[in-house]
Amino acid sequence: MVNWFRRPISKDVSDKLQFLLSSQYWKLEQIREYQWDKLQPLIRHAFSKVPYYRSLFKQYDLRMRDIQSFDDFSKIPLLTKRDMQQSLDQMVAEGTDTSCLPLNSTGGSTGMPLNFYQDDSYIQWADAARLRAWKYMMGATDHDLEAVFWGATRDIGTGITLRKMIYHVFRDGIIPLNTFDLDEKMLNKYLRYYNLLKPRILRGYATSLYYVARYVESKGISISKPRAIISSTEVLHARMRETIERIFACKVFDSYGCREVSQVATECEAHNGLHMVFENQYVELDGQDILVTNLNNYIMPFIRYKIGDLASAIDYYPCSCGRFSPRIMSLAGRDNDNIELPNGKVINGEYFEFLFFGMSSIIQYQVIYFRNTDKLIVRLHVADSFNDVGALVKKTMQEKFNYENVAIEYTDVFDKTQAGKLRFVYMVD
Repeated sequence: MVNWFRRPISKDVSDKLQFLLSSQYWKLEQIREYQWDKLQPLIRHAFSKVPYYRSLFKQYDLRMRDIQSFDDFSKIPLLTKRDMQQSLDQMVAEGTDTSCLPLNSTGGSTGMPLNFYQDDSYIQWADAARLRAWKYMMGATDHDLEAVFWGATRDIGTGITLRKMIYHVFRDGIIPLNTFDLDEKMLNKYLRYYNLLKPRILRGYATSLYYVARYVESKGISISKPRAIISSTEVLHARMRETIERIFACKVFDSYGCREVSQVATECEAHNGLHMVFENQYVELDGQDILVTNLNNYIMPFIRYKIGDLASAIDYYPCSCGRFSPRIMSLAGRDNDNIELPNGKVINGEYFEFLFFGMSSIIQYQVIYFRNTDKLIVRLHVADSFNDVGALVKKTMQEKFNYENVAIEYTDVFDKTQAGKLRFVYMVD
């Protein structure tokens, strides 16, 4: 019904979006040429202007003349989250005034908080790629209203009021639902707004979409059908996709990215793997580990970044949708549970990422909820100088979720899955 809302788009983002709408159908040879043309100046810049990479190249006796092809590019050592935690200042390009830049942060899918900087070029390309992936590839435009089941307070705030809805609808073109701040009364109120405004696009965390779909089904609520649903941030399991599509009577498009490098890959209408955003990212596999090189952020380059997620393969064959861009097949490693407390409150698995936002002293965390004993254990690996985070967690859980049975364990040992992946929030029956 509503299709006349628009989030303001700068000319720079609009120009890049128009380029991305045409480049998505390039042949593989053209894609590879384009990526190499962007990789070469990025490597030169990192070598000459970024202390971390200059030291790294010296340590491994690498010179610019040694990197003349994609095969040579693999000689550059991987960048890990731990490297970034220990070398933030050394990873920033010389001559950069970081006081003028916002410090971004994430806990990521491994529960290891990171701080980093991103420049204007990166932001413009990232905004354009998100518009292509979350609107235009779905048959919508930036004018179309979007419902967002998210959780980052810095992105969409908290609570649900008519005034807040009107503000976000007219400023951002979205109807926001904070799934970190949710109970039955609030969800019913949101669904009334949703049905009134009838958004064309629905986007959210996989577990949040699944939770709301199951709630709609259990209560027999009639729900407006969107044009497309975008699932992101977490692994979209088959049972989740089937339920969400059945309840909303609409196809789900899986999407993959992170705050460090933004949109990495998106599912198309063929639903056979996720097409890489090759204009912004060069993606490799090291075994099953996904490595991403962002092609646009010169302030703080991410080169061969071990993102912390897994994939079974990269497919370079043309897709039946007509796109030739390589596809990531069978994502794994973003498996967060919703924690449903006995008092009716729901904690989305991503909540703790944002609880620890900006806390650089937290090296890693893991949260486990034992349903049979109703106990929440929060495992923390912290720097020696930081010792009050446990009190913060307990205080937050009591105030926000009216929940007190929280145990804090300071450790550097964490449970992993059989695939070796740290599942940083999960429930045990």
